[in-house]
Amino acid sequence: MEENRNNNQNQNEEYEAYESWGTIENTVNIGSAARPAYSAMGSGFQTTAFGDTIADRKYLLTIIGCLTWGFFVNYLMCITLGKSLVNSANPSFLYLMIPLQLASIFMNMFSKTAVMKFIAYNLLVFPLGIEIAYIVSLMNAIGATDAVYIALLGTCIIGGVMFGLAFMFPDSFLSLGKTLLYATLAAVLADIVVAIFAPSAYSTIDIAFVLLFALWLGFDISRAMRQQKSTVNAITAAYDVYYDLAYILIRLLIIMARNSGRRN
Repeated sequence: MEENRNNNQNQNEEYEAYESWGTIENTVNIGSAARPAYSAMGSGFQTTAFGDTIADRKYLLTIIGCLTWGFFVNYLMCITLGKSLVNSANPSFLYLMIPLQLASIFMNMFSKTAVMKFIAYNLLVFPLGIEIAYIVSLMNAIGATDAVYIALLGTCIIGGVMFGLAFMFPDSFLSLGKTLLYATLAAVLADIVVAIFAPSAYSTIDIAFVLLFALWLGFDISRAMRQQKSTVNAITAAYDVYYDLAYILIRLLIIMARNSGRRN
């Protein structure tokens, strides 16, 4: 009898966890839609370096430092906030993260100093970190911890592959700018149609967005290598690369969670 009660409790917890996926998917889809808008407005890319030009080594270390900071903050958010967010908050609070992302995009676009660029970067790191922490904690709650590590590994592999390809074929990626913009706009429209008429096809949309953000990653890495070297441009480059990697991770987490749900 005690065993049956425990099983029923576990089933209820799993059901309550999966109730949140609709809100998560809507929030992630709206965030993804910000990518083509951001790119259409120039993606914060500066053809002229604001401030003094810096050495290539310092430029690269600034990008790596910003990326390390961003994902370290996300990791801390996962281990300190994730469980409390799942236990105490209605998932609709995720919609509050969208204005922060938009504010970050506009601040990054119009800022011309390293300090303001870094503030804009952190305004992106915080809402995406909240989304990642919430999804990871939900997956832990339904026993899909291994899937979290697989999604993280997949993100690292995609990042490494796209960095290598961007290093070897930068011109090819830079020529894809408008194509990626139109393709992402088309994917957003397809996402809306799927949400209304065929929710069961969400897996296909998630895979499409992973591929698109992987190409955006190659494009942004190529652009980072070609633009003028300054601290401001280094932070902008880190912003772009973080944006791509974070969304790839979120999409992979959703794919893995959905697959885990089918197996259960």
